Amino acid sequence: MRISRKFISISILLFTALLCIYLFLHSSFFNIQKIYISGLKIVSENELINLSGLSPGANIFEINEQFYEKAVEIHPMVKSAKVIRHLPGEIEIKVEERKVWALIPHENVFLCIDEEGICIDRLKHYSLFDYPIITMDSMPERVNLGQAIDPEGIQEIRKIWNTISKESQAEISDFHYINASKEVVIYTKKGTQVWFGNSERLDQKVNVFNQVFQMENKFEEEGTVLEYIDLRFSGQPVVKTRI
Repeated sequence: MRISRKFISISILLFTALLCIYLFLHSSFFNIQKIYISGLKIVSENELINLSGLSPGANIFEINEQFYEKAVEIHPMVKSAKVIRHLPGEIEIKVEERKVWALIPHENVFLCIDEEGICIDRLKHYSLFDYPIITMDSMPERVNLGQAIDPEGIQEIRKIWNTISKESQAEISDFHYINASKEVVIYTKKGTQVWFGNSERLDQKVNVFNQVFQMENKFEEEGTVLEYIDLRFSGQPVVKTRI
């Protein structure tokens, strides 16, 4: 009997303590007082707070982080978002913005895409010296912000671009992607076509590609023009010149 009463007393005490903790955690002390965004350089903070749907007054423990993260990630300039609680009443939304990686000329504007091929802006004027230029055989009739443009093709071009030397990057005019065959053609600033194919045998192809500009100069000295180099097949590259 003595053990039973002691057990009941401890149970009541434990229940009372848990109830007090529950009521405290759900009291106004933990209501959200402040919401702010970190990691922004381009997008406005108010725009993302409004997009999130978060507002002061809600209990900090009752919000669904994933729901609000997904709401913020709807914005075409947001790559990822993370909701962080700062007790007792502050919510931080940590954002990683998308960054322009390349430009695609389309319908008299430049589509600004990130490294995943997501269109994040449309501009009529841009510095062509800062980013790779990409053209494609097949493009959607209309491209909306947040829309992906052939991610597979963009990834192939990124692999090639990231392997090419900085000196060679500076001599590239543009990349052309053939959607049907999934092949890349690189045009140099002097007009040479380099049929690169895909990223198979990447290091071998890049080693040859990094020598193309010396070859252009050599042929110019001999009074000929380097028309194209075909790197798509194993073995010696096919080289064509013209007078």
